[in-house]
Amino acid sequence: MIRKLSPLLLLIGLFSCQSDPYQVDVDNVKLSVQYNNLDSAFRYAHDNQRLRQIKALLQTDFDLSQFSFPYALQVSTQTDTAFLNGLKRLYAHPFNIQVSQALDKQEKWRLQTFREIEAGLKRLHFLAPKAPIAKHIYFSYTQFAASAYASQKGIVLGQERYLGATHPVISALPPQQFYEWIKEGMAPEYATSDALLSWLSTNMLKTTDENLASEMIRWGKLLALLEIICPEVDMHRHLRYSEQDFQWALKAERGFWEYLVDQQFLFKTDQELNMNLLNEGPYTIGLPQESPDRMGRFLGYRIVKQYIEANEPSIPALLQLPYHQILKKYEVPQ
Repeated sequence: MIRKLSPLLLLIGLFSCQSDPYQVDVDNVKLSVQYNNLDSAFRYAHDNQRLRQIKALLQTDFDLSQFSFPYALQVSTQTDTAFLNGLKRLYAHPFNIQVSQALDKQEKWRLQTFREIEAGLKRLHFLAPKAPIAKHIYFSYTQFAASAYASQKGIVLGQERYLGATHPVISALPPQQFYEWIKEGMAPEYATSDALLSWLSTNMLKTTDENLASEMIRWGKLLALLEIICPEVDMHRHLRYSEQDFQWALKAERGFWEYLVDQQFLFKTDQELNMNLLNEGPYTIGLPQESPDRMGRFLGYRIVKQYIEANEPSIPALLQLPYHQILKKYEVPQ
């Protein structure tokens, strides 16, 4: 009896494995990604170590070094003296001392976030072998300059921006510069998505300047790809939405589409319009104030997701597909 059922069970097993063309066993993907706590590596080093480390970083990833130090920390890398003196001033500031103490307690979060990012990069490598892959993941202190930055070689997470809205460090930020909705976005569960999205948008699918629809579909591709390579993270977190906001957006999908069509927005080339519908904010400008922000990205994701479910394209094919071919296949939900 067992011998008769074995071929059938084998076929069922094979079919189930093939039913999801994007499923990847990351444990079997060989990929080397390095974990780096850039903040503590420099903060706890002596001067000679700091100089060796910055010179190595300048050679390994110049763009990332310039973002992390001259831009984010306002520490010049032009001369050894300027660099060392800049770091000493930075680390001596009372607020930065408070931030450093908070970051030292985040090791468990860093390791979990790194593992999620690494798994996402492994899935990307398996599904798109020719795609560029980050070699280093850096957890840095950016003086709240940015959540995530990607060079052509690595990813930096401004880890202080993931302490959580209720953390004393975040509560102490000046409200004139850091509005309440900005602080609410400083949640630790958004880090993995921010890191991977930064990598994808920088190295695989850059900004278009054709019209609103092309940018919506670009964001839709990025978010749909993010969902594929990082399925352990809920989609509302990839969107930087609460579950409540995600449900609001789903219910508003048809109405928002009709609004864009009625206003003839889809094929407009208007930077302000793109900012209103695609950029972060307290809500999406033009919609009710209870709406989540970036509804243009959300709708782009829904359009691309519908296309993926119907056609199951490879990742490279999806990225190369013209936006209008995806858009014309969209069926508005009833």
